[in-house]
Amino acid sequence: MNLHVEASGNPSNPTLVFLHGMSVSSWMWTEQVEALKHDYYCLTIDLPGNGESYQTEWKSFEDSAAQIAQIIRERSTTKTAHVIGLSLGAYVAIDVLRCHPDVVETVIVSGMTTRPLPNPRLMKAIGIPMYYLQKFAPVSLLFAKMMGLPSDIAPLFQRDSQRLSRQTIDRVYDVLLNYHLSTDLADRQQRVLAVAGDRENAAITETLHNFPDLIPNAAAALAPKSGHGWVGEHPDLFAAMIRAWVENKELPKELGMVIR
Repeated sequence: MNLHVEASGNPSNPTLVFLHGMSVSSWMWTEQVEALKHDYYCLTIDLPGNGESYQTEWKSFEDSAAQIAQIIRERSTTKTAHVIGLSLGAYVAIDVLRCHPDVVETVIVSGMTTRPLPNPRLMKAIGIPMYYLQKFAPVSLLFAKMMGLPSDIAPLFQRDSQRLSRQTIDRVYDVLLNYHLSTDLADRQQRVLAVAGDRENAAITETLHNFPDLIPNAAAALAPKSGHGWVGEHPDLFAAMIRAWVENKELPKELGMVIR
């Protein structure tokens, strides 16, 4: 197993697994881990081709999910975990549930679609060059500033952007632009929370209602005044949401429920 894993908290506590977005890595979860590590065993994992796992080849969502499942079996006392993913990490989290349900307690996914994005050729024509531009220091630092990243985090974003390979970008995009939420999830009984920022791309917010349609115990919610990376915009709310969902309690009132 070659993926980079950082652990915080007591291994005897319930395990939380955090999966990051594209062109970033485990540092994006710093504030959530800090808020939750006293009550949970937190594992932040750098996905293949990303962060400190940049030398591990990204092959597919299924391959990444298999590696995450193996880490859970090896690192969790109960051999199960609550899996939380944002953007790229959300798609991997869903595939962990689809392919390895035995390791999953609950799931939270944020910023993913249930069906192909509109105008995929245009999205690819715009999106992929943006990732290449991020490899240049002035551009990545500008993006970090636009994202509101703290000054001590901006260099990590720059580092991760420069490490991201063309092969990883191309392989991820080829799947994301044609993604369908699998009907295989219809027999999964784990609770799944699908979330999006209310300022995200409409292709994401408008498909939130599909999660409860396709997964029996799913709910969907909108985060207020939030974009795609709301894990950093509203870190306390994100952490409170995780705690409530894992403990099967009422979600924070700030979240607008789409379906429950």
